Amino acid sequence: EKEIAGLQKEIKERDDTIGDKEKRIYDLKKKNQELEKFKFVLDYKIKELRKQIVPREKEIALMKEQIKEMDAELELYHKNNAKLELQISDLKLKLEGLQREGLHQRQRANDLDGMLQRYRNDLHETIQFIQEPKALKESVKKLYQRHVRERVPPAEMDADIQKEYNRQREYLEKTVDALKKKVTKDAELHKSETMRIMQENVALIREINELRREMKAMKQAQRAKELAGTMSSSRGGRTGKFGGEAAREIEMQKETIRQLRDRVQELENGLDRSRPRSRERLPPM
Repeated sequence: EKEIAGLQKEIKERDDTIGDKEKRIYDLKKKNQELEKFKFVLDYKIKELRKQIVPREKEIALMKEQIKEMDAELELYHKNNAKLELQISDLKLKLEGLQREGLHQRQRANDLDGMLQRYRNDLHETIQFIQEPKALKESVKKLYQRHVRERVPPAEMDADIQKEYNRQREYLEKTVDALKKKVTKDAELHKSETMRIMQENVALIREINELRREMKAMKQAQRAKELAGTMSSSRGGRTGKFGGEAAREIEMQKETIRQLRDRVQELENGLDRSRPRSRERLPPM
């Protein structure tokens, strides 16, 4: 009877142990189902994120090509502006030279006018001796010695020089006005191109910020899952296949987050390289 009682007690204890293990197996299966649902949701979110990233990568590549072309155009505008500035400087130097030449010609014309006036006065004095041959001869000799050494250009040449000077000055003034208008137009075009590039950079920065927010949300979800895993481990621990799948899922999430972080860094580096070289600064991220 004692053996029977002992065996019955042992059977009861084993039944209790089996019941506890079955209950624990049921709890583990229930948790496993919940984790499978959570894994399905995460897989769906990862697929959606990948679907969103692929077209954005294409758009970013297209934008990079456009930015490269804009940089080339901007460099060409800088070169053209430099050439125009050199041309304007040359024209200014030529204009200054012509102004100095005109001043010199006016001074020379004044000198010639004074010389002509002196010649007229001397000639008038010589004519006073028209009735006295000897005095007239001496006066003509003095007139010759005084004025013959200085060669006076014809009056028609002075008029031609003045006319040519006026024509050259009018031409240079028109040329300088045309170059100023062209430089102003190129500056306005350059400003509009720079503003367009800045707007596209702002759009890129906005997309980078959205990717950062998505990455932050995934990090928070991962921390929540790790916290839930730690709490369940403190209660009884995970066993076998469940623990391995959870660890693999966490590793996959970490790898996805790392890839998103690398992608954001690549976008930031590409944005830094494609920024316009101007004096204006982009808004902070």
